[in-house]
This record gives sequence, structure tokens and C-alpha cells, in this order.
Amino acid sequence: MSPRTGKQLEQLKSQRKEQILLAALKLFSVKGYQNTSIDAIAKKAKFSKGLLYHYFDNKEDLLNAVVIYSIKDASEMGDLLLKRAKDKSPNEVFSMMIDLFFGMLAEQKDLWKLTLSLAAQVTAIPSVHTSILEVYKKMIGQLELLFILLDYENPKKEAQLLGAILDGISIQYIIFEKDYPIHDVKEMLIKKYTNHESKKQISSICFCSNTSQQLFLCANSQRNYQKS
Repeated sequence: MSPRTGKQLEQLKSQRKEQILLAALKLFSVKGYQNTSIDAIAKKAKFSKGLLYHYFDNKEDLLNAVVIYSIKDASEMGDLLLKRAKDKSPNEVFSMMIDLFFGMLAEQKDLWKLTLSLAAQVTAIPSVHTSILEVYKKMIGQLELLFILLDYENPKKEAQLLGAILDGISIQYIIFEKDYPIHDVKEMLIKKYTNHESKKQISSICFCSNTSQQLFLCANSQRNYQKS
């Protein structure tokens, strides 16, 4: 049997790490962070305790990785929009963003359920609070950019409000599941915000971070003035 290549070793490492993260997420959510031991996580992941410590320094380090992993898709939503937003109107980009959010919510319902359960338990831990806050700021910054392009008077507050609305929708959908009118809510949300008239067309959007991890947003837009 030939030895594994560097690429194969990296894939194996990534798979093992994800297996540990999923095991920890399930145990933290069901049993609670304080009541879950490293031994239990290793057993659930079907790895030795020593191998688990090869990937994570301690239980709090693992917890932070679990939190980041569980909200990864939501935090990367802006990156997905970047690939699709060129030459679209702000209203079209907003609709795309809402479609992405509701798609992730429906497709990964179990993961969202575990994430909300975990978040309710551990946000008081300073390092976890910092991790979640960084993701929150990034998401609000991306929403703020959309509201700037939509010509809203106070884009930051609108972004914070929409963030709270999406959080509430997530919780209600997870609680009521099939009884929750998720498609109607999505359409109403799109209609509510895209009825706001904007005269911009997006030529490019850029999300970038400096070395201190602060989020900077920049947008190059061109005005398409309507004929009077």
C-alpha cells in the first residue's frame, strides 16, 4: 500500500476534525457544555483522547471551534453573494440573500437546532462571546452594505433590525417546523424590503478585513437615473 500524499493527509485531518466537531456539538447541545467531558467527546467521535488533544488544546478551545463551525454557513453567506451579485440590482441581491438564508435554514434544520441550543448555554463564556460577536459584526456589516445600496436612511439600524427578524424566524421555524409558514414569511420579507425604490445597480462588491480582523465594506455602484 503506497503512503498517503500530502493532499490526502490534509483531507483526512479535515475529516477527523469535522467528526470531532460534530460529536462535540451534539453532546454540548444535549448534555450541556459543563456536563460533557473530553472523554465522552472522544468516545462519541470514535477517536482516542490523545488524538482529540492533537487537534484541540482543551475543552474551551474545542467549544470555540464548535461555535465557529456551527455558524460557518451563515457567516459565509456574504461570500456566496459576491459570486452572484455582479450587474444585479440591490433588490435582486437582497432577494438572493433572503433565498440563501431560508435555503440554509431548511436544509440544515437539525444543525441550526443544535446551534441555538448550544448558544443559549455558552455565550457567557468570554472567548465564545467574542467568537460569536465577530461573526455577528461581519453579518451585520454585510446587511448594512445592502441597505446602503438600497438607499435606506439608516442602513446600520435597518441591518440590526433585519438581523433580529431573521433570528426570530429561525427560532420559530425550529420550534414549529412543519406548522410554520416559512415560504409565506420569506415572500413577505422580500416584498417588504424590495418595495423600497433604489436607483443603483451593483458593478462590484468587496468585503475585506485588515490585520486586526475589523470588517471593511466597499461598494462601487453606478447611478441609473430614471427619466422624469
